[in-house]
Amino acid sequence: MKKILLIGLPNVGKSTLFNRLITNRVSSGSYPGSSVEVRRGMLKIDGEEVEIIDAPGVCNLLFNEDNERVAKCILADELPELVVQVCDAKNLNRSLLLTALLADLQIPVVCAVNMVDEAAQKGISVNRHKLEELLGIPAIEIIASEGVGVPALIAALGKGAIPRFPTKLPATLSTAVSKLEKTITAESAPEQMTRTLAILALTGDHPTSGWARTKLGLQQDDSVTELIAGTTRTFHRPLGLVVARAHDLWAEAVYGQSVTVGAISSTPFLNRLGDLALTPITGSLILAALIALLYFVVGKFAAGIVVDFLLNDFFGDMIGPHLKNLVALIPYDFARQLIIGEYGLYTMAVVPVFGLLLPILTMFFFTFGFIEDSGYIPRLSILLDRIFRKVGLNGKAVLPMVLGFSCVTMATISTRVLDSKRERFIAIFLLSLGIPCSAKLSVILAILTQISFNGFLVVFGVVFSLTIVTGIVLNKIMPVESSNFIMEVPPIRIPSLKNVMTKTSNRSLLFLQEAVPLFILSALGLFVADKIGLLSVIETLSAPIIKGFLGLPPQFAESLIMGFIRGEAGVAILKKMVDSGVMNHTQLVVAMVVTILFIPCVTNFMLIIKEQGAQKALAIIVAVTTCAVLTGGILNNVLSWVAITF
Repeated sequence: MKKILLIGLPNVGKSTLFNRLITNRVSSGSYPGSSVEVRRGMLKIDGEEVEIIDAPGVCNLLFNEDNERVAKCILADELPELVVQVCDAKNLNRSLLLTALLADLQIPVVCAVNMVDEAAQKGISVNRHKLEELLGIPAIEIIASEGVGVPALIAALGKGAIPRFPTKLPATLSTAVSKLEKTITAESAPEQMTRTLAILALTGDHPTSGWARTKLGLQQDDSVTELIAGTTRTFHRPLGLVVARAHDLWAEAVYGQSVTVGAISSTPFLNRLGDLALTPITGSLILAALIALLYFVVGKFAAGIVVDFLLNDFFGDMIGPHLKNLVALIPYDFARQLIIGEYGLYTMAVVPVFGLLLPILTMFFFTFGFIEDSGYIPRLSILLDRIFRKVGLNGKAVLPMVLGFSCVTMATISTRVLDSKRERFIAIFLLSLGIPCSAKLSVILAILTQISFNGFLVVFGVVFSLTIVTGIVLNKIMPVESSNFIMEVPPIRIPSLKNVMTKTSNRSLLFLQEAVPLFILSALGLFVADKIGLLSVIETLSAPIIKGFLGLPPQFAESLIMGFIRGEAGVAILKKMVDSGVMNHTQLVVAMVVTILFIPCVTNFMLIIKEQGAQKALAIIVAVTTCAVLTGGILNNVLSWVAITF
């Protein structure tokens, strides 16, 4: 089966293009020996199935970072017939540096020039015909987010060629590459990879050079060692920098002939708004406005109007009575309780999912998708970079943190974009501690808006403060300077309603696919636990902490159990307890703080083990659980002492 590799710099739209290209059988997983995720899918071209591989974003294959190492392994081990390089039309010169390396490696390429609409807003025009003439490869203009140009790109996949514009490597280096190629036999490496491995062995950093020599089986060859050492002595700089300089000159020449820069055509108001989002004062005000937007749209509208209609009118008055009459015909009490009892499938699965969570989540996904599609998130990363450095991270960590408000499990995976193991550990710890996923957050907002705004401020003020303090402590006990922060800032744009609706529907459908089976299993588990008396035992054993220290009803244990299985399920039980009068508003504030800080769901817990190892994962869980209980207990005592009510 033929293979096509998507490659490009980070944040150039590779994954978006991947989603547009593939037709079925999508799979994803960590590449063997790494924590870097690689996605694969199938595309039919002229009736023949082709595998599309979405490689991680890379800046230069000569380095030894995780992403670069995985991309090199895919090239060497899987031998794709074609590389589709996705370029950012706004910064084509940066992408051309990677094109230069692919030209030196003599790998067939098709160039996909993405985001031409955003480039046009900045007055940047790419002459794709001139680009094709210079490089001798197809260059297709696309807008991956809207699918524009994708059919033309698919039609060009059979026309890939090796870029022919010479990069003019120094003669000594070119000679050394040729000599090393001649020592490579068919048994050492496939013919199409000999030049690639030869260049990487000569010009990479030490680990990359060692990796390439190992692939070639030449790590013990003294003549190869002497060739590399002799070539290195010829230059005053590392060979990787020598190649990089040649690629710089090459990229400048191609860029100068194929790109023109004219007047900015984007909306002045949007440009001004984008600039204001980057300044501390106005940027903070914009962030506060967006938080308020989430509060009112998700909490007030979705929970106050839509959920009330569904729970009270639809499921309560329309469906409920008819279902009870129908279930009453069943002669067995056990079966009736299983369907509509306190822990029945209708009560604990159908109503919470479709009457409470789905409408709130759908509205949250829509609002978040609107913000995401506007180009605001990278500006938030820059705005919060200084704050994040206080906790040992940088602005790049804003992306996993923001994604955490959508899905903490996916956010944990996305911490792989961070540059060090230390930063990944801190980010995962903070995600586990203080970032509720969208399902949990949306229900929390819905409940808090029904009591008072002061309760909202206390809950998120405590959680935010504890998260910041925890990050500062981790930064102090793990003192290493944070890595550099470089991020491309797209223009502010009016979100595409079609894109937002597509994202909303896809995320809502994914939620239903994941949540419905888990809610059914959880309801069955609670039903059985209640019948055999296990719930009473758990409530009795946990009473000294829950009832004594936290000041909460013993039934709160059920919420914690359900929350570990599925985060929003635990919060749904809290709402049920409040509606039934078991818990007052002051207790609810304490319960919300504990719920947010409590250990993440079982899926995320298993992923933390995979990402950090069992020992570190256990340390995170123990620390997070301890923080949740101690913070809840202290808050309970403080509220009781000062007699604050909500």
